[in-house]
Amino acid sequence: MPFVKGQPGGPGRRKKAEKFARPIAQAEKRIADHLPELIDNMLRLASGDPPDRAANEYLLNRIMGKPIERQEHSGPNGTPILTESYEYNAAIAALAIGSIEDSDPSSEDTSPRNGAEMG
Repeated sequence: MPFVKGQPGGPGRRKKAEKFARPIAQAEKRIADHLPELIDNMLRLASGDPPDRAANEYLLNRIMGKPIERQEHSGPNGTPILTESYEYNAAIAALAIGSIEDSDPSSEDTSPRNGAEMG
């Protein structure tokens, strides 16, 4: 496959997913093999003296799901964010009426422009 400008990689270069597939699979297998020990260690930390808050939070999030973070937004100095709503149907109708009036030759402006008089 020839080199194509603007495309990363080049001829013969493996994609990242292919390149790191084996090391990732090996790491996942090592973690899976030690999973009972890892869970025991996390539980020991969570119930230790003093208890590890991060370990407790991690275990709760794994079991119950991570809580949704709420964010409140406001304008300058805590004021409400101003929004505008539009009546789109009325705006479209007004535009349509305006385009009809624009196409009427009797409504054309015949006044002189830039001081030049029509004659």
